[in-house]
Amino acid sequence: MAFTHNIILLFSAIALLYHISIITAQVPSTEASPSGNGDDIEVIINVQHKRAVQELGLFAIEKQNLMNSLPSISFIKVVGAKRWPINDGFMYFLVINSKMKVNDVIVEGSFFAYVIVQSDGRTFKSGFFQATMS
Repeated sequence: MAFTHNIILLFSAIALLYHISIITAQVPSTEASPSGNGDDIEVIINVQHKRAVQELGLFAIEKQNLMNSLPSISFIKVVGAKRWPINDGFMYFLVINSKMKVNDVIVEGSFFAYVIVQSDGRTFKSGFFQATMS
């Protein structure tokens, strides 16, 4: 059991460092800010009741599972979302409640994902799973 706990802690630490590198590498352009406070990031409220946002979360997890050799991640629901304009569309940052099976143990946590939505479709940019520490 201690081995499983150590693996989960190591995986979470790696995921946190990866998340920090994603955030610092993908700062959206804010040259013309409609909000007047220096950014044009929109926090999407009531995401649990927005079908389109929930579908984006499911899309992100499906794409991650196709790309990755790690254990599959199971979608529960999107609990947080932000978006900002990019060329011909929006970049979304999603926080998704999810589960992952690690060594026959179901681990609950959050999957953090970046998804691009443009007029020609959706693209999964990147994402990672972080276990919830209890």
